[in-house]
Amino acid sequence: MNFRSYIILMALATLAAWISWALVMHGIDPVRSGTLGFFLFYVTLGIAVLGFMAIAGVLYRLWRNHNELASRIVVRSLRQGVLLSALFIASLILFSHDWFRWWTMLLSVLIAVGIELIFLSSRRT
Repeated sequence: MNFRSYIILMALATLAAWISWALVMHGIDPVRSGTLGFFLFYVTLGIAVLGFMAIAGVLYRLWRNHNELASRIVVRSLRQGVLLSALFIASLILFSHDWFRWWTMLLSVLIAVGIELIFLSSRRT
């Protein structure tokens, strides 16, 4: 898969995820659906945010670094998109259960930063 087809496919998948999230928002009653409704809400929102973050990261890095390989840019942006979307969804879940405090968010951010540092330090030159 070349870079252009990756961007097009990722944009289409992200658009489908945003449409799915909108359908979940307008079509599912969380009182009657129970756990399945909340699961669909968080999964579709997580995939949509992941796609947006990955595409935005790729475009930003292409704009800033013209000399870097596109495959490295895609891998780094996708990994950071996963971490940021997981952080976002985790904070929403914590907030919905009234467990969102400054120290839980700080701990979540430190865990995400630690995971990213592990990936950056294990990179081969």
